[in-house]
Amino acid sequence: LIAVRCDCGNMLLTLVLCCVLQVSEGLDSTSKLPIQTLHISVLSKIVRLPENGAALSAYTIPAELPGGEKYNYEWTLISQPEGSSKGTMTDKNGETLKLSNLSEGVYEFKVAVSGPGVYGEALANVTVMPPKRINRPPVAIVKPASKTVKLPNTGAVLDGSSSSDDDEIIAWHWELQKGPLGYQPYLQDSPTLVLNNLNITGNYTFTLTVEDSDHEKNSTVANITVLQMPDYPPVANAGQDVILYLPHNNVTLNGSLSSDDKAIVNWEWTKSPSDQDKAVDMQKTRTPYLELSNLEEGMYTFILKVTDEADQFDTSTVHVFVKPPTNKPPTAYAGKNMSVSLPQTTVLLDGTKSSDDIKIVSWNWEMVSGPGRVEFSAKNESVTNVTSLTKGQYVFKLTITDGNGNTAANTVAVTVTQNSNSPPKANAGGDHTVELPVDVLVLNGSQSKDDLAIAKWLWTREPTSLAIGSIIAGTDTSPVLMLTNVVAGRYLFRLKVTDDQGEWDEDTVSVIVKPDPHLYHLVELTLNIEADKLTKSRSDSVVMKLGLLLRDAASLVVRALRTEAATGRAVLVFYVETARNALPGPTVVRTLKHKLAQDSVLLQLSVTNIQTTVCQNNCSGHGVCDQATRQCMCEAFWMQDLLRKHFGDGDSNCDWSILYVVIALFTGFVCVVGCVWGIVCVCSRLCLCCHRPSKRQRYALLDNNEDSRLPLGKVMLSESESDSDILFESRKPSKLLNGEARNGVKFNRTGSGFKMERRIKT
Repeated sequence: LIAVRCDCGNMLLTLVLCCVLQVSEGLDSTSKLPIQTLHISVLSKIVRLPENGAALSAYTIPAELPGGEKYNYEWTLISQPEGSSKGTMTDKNGETLKLSNLSEGVYEFKVAVSGPGVYGEALANVTVMPPKRINRPPVAIVKPASKTVKLPNTGAVLDGSSSSDDDEIIAWHWELQKGPLGYQPYLQDSPTLVLNNLNITGNYTFTLTVEDSDHEKNSTVANITVLQMPDYPPVANAGQDVILYLPHNNVTLNGSLSSDDKAIVNWEWTKSPSDQDKAVDMQKTRTPYLELSNLEEGMYTFILKVTDEADQFDTSTVHVFVKPPTNKPPTAYAGKNMSVSLPQTTVLLDGTKSSDDIKIVSWNWEMVSGPGRVEFSAKNESVTNVTSLTKGQYVFKLTITDGNGNTAANTVAVTVTQNSNSPPKANAGGDHTVELPVDVLVLNGSQSKDDLAIAKWLWTREPTSLAIGSIIAGTDTSPVLMLTNVVAGRYLFRLKVTDDQGEWDEDTVSVIVKPDPHLYHLVELTLNIEADKLTKSRSDSVVMKLGLLLRDAASLVVRALRTEAATGRAVLVFYVETARNALPGPTVVRTLKHKLAQDSVLLQLSVTNIQTTVCQNNCSGHGVCDQATRQCMCEAFWMQDLLRKHFGDGDSNCDWSILYVVIALFTGFVCVVGCVWGIVCVCSRLCLCCHRPSKRQRYALLDNNEDSRLPLGKVMLSESESDSDILFESRKPSKLLNGEARNGVKFNRTGSGFKMERRIKT
């Protein structure tokens, strides 16, 4: 646009448009002006049925085109309520759109306004609300409307959730309208009222008030009657009468069948007044169960008295008849004494010759004495087999019981001898292979055998065995040897077993301990906390957070939690594995160092060191890594890269060749000396130039005699072929005179001037 002032009107926009028209008259008729955006505003409308009409008006900025031209309007329906098709649109091309016969829902319209060089759009909604509802008051309902509670029950529930309304109930309110004196309940405003403290007899009236969304209210009442139940006296039951046959003279009477509507608080057993002179021992007389002992022949009467909480009581009697024995006690017979000889270690005990006049109902075998433990195949049968016998004498006891509880016992002796001794057979358990980590290496020699018993076990380490590994105290003289702190390699032990007669046998066992397959994956994380202060919960928290620091598909496996020997700090040993394999230890160390460097408090406990369990530094291929110090021990003619050590990654290395270092140092030394010498020379020349005296005029000797006669005190200038000043002239004297000129110049004998031999010119 070109701003050209013209008489086209007072409005700036009109002025610009008119000027555009004037300037564009000289342009090509095919050129087009750019479309300008027209700002349109349409106000959305909300109507409520039964009103079903509305009007939407579009307002434009500016209100009209220059010259008073009108805009072109076009109204379009974008969306309407589902299933609605009765609406009518009027004046679709006018400034105001009129709508009628609208249905409930939201209508969306778009208006497009255009003119010469301008265009704009706008959206508007017409929301048709449903007709306003005519509210009906709510109806309060309480179920049950009437309820009776009988003590000791003190609870009741009143449910008002059945109350209804044509829209929604928004509030429930319970009130105690009437109740016993002193009853002050806490009533929660909810649809259901739960009462737990109705412990006072009387009538309770509760009022429920409900309020709907239009704040209309309605109330109803519910009645609760609390009654006191009658307390009935207890009913005593001393149990059934009992008949005893001597010598069985003890029995327990059971009064637990006594009952009360509430609870029995007191029990009391006594003898009948008529039996006061009869001997009997009574125990637990204040419990439901009376224990009687030492009864004598005759009839006993016992009285049970029970009392409830209201001190009401009842009594019951029970009779115990003690009669003379109806049969004789049984006769036990465990069999004849017997003797067996090793290697037989079993014997059969037979008690079938025991007898009774009625019937034997139970058998019991037990060992009274013997040199060691034995095993019974069926200790509650008349015949049993005894195993695990050893040299010595055993005594076994048989106890039998008849139907009347009469018992009898008898013993039998079994002597185990040894006629000939066979040497033991050592069995160290056989060669096997294990894989680290191994907390305890177990060598089992318990399969060694002897015809009697092995009296002595001795494990010794073979000279070719690894020396590393601690034997747990006492296990080297037991059937099972336990070894800790083992390392990868071969362990060789010899087992020697000896019996009582001094016979012995030996067997060797070899155990190959393979290296830990995850040795180069293990990482040691040293926590800045003493091991004796690290709790299980804090340890689990560290492990969990370490797992979160690692990649999602990896899992952390804790191998050990130990104490650092030098500092006493806790050291967590672990490795990280994925679904395919375990991650290399250096990779895990680098990852954790990087993440902990960003935030050192990620684990809540500070970390003093992270390193692999085994030093995996290859020392640049020119040395070995010291496991203790983690420093490289370089080969001959190799040394550490000091720049990398102190200014780089800090890892120990063997990057530099000593030969190259010496050559480099010598070369550098020579360069430094040369540079210093050059600097000294330059400085010296500069100093000489600064202190050099200025040129002084000197006298010159003339060639002819006339000139020689001139006064010597006058400064003479001579010209040579090169026009230079002669500063000094020397000649060879031939025959000098004895005398000299007064001015110090010597003359020759001829009296002529000096002969020139050399001149110095400037």
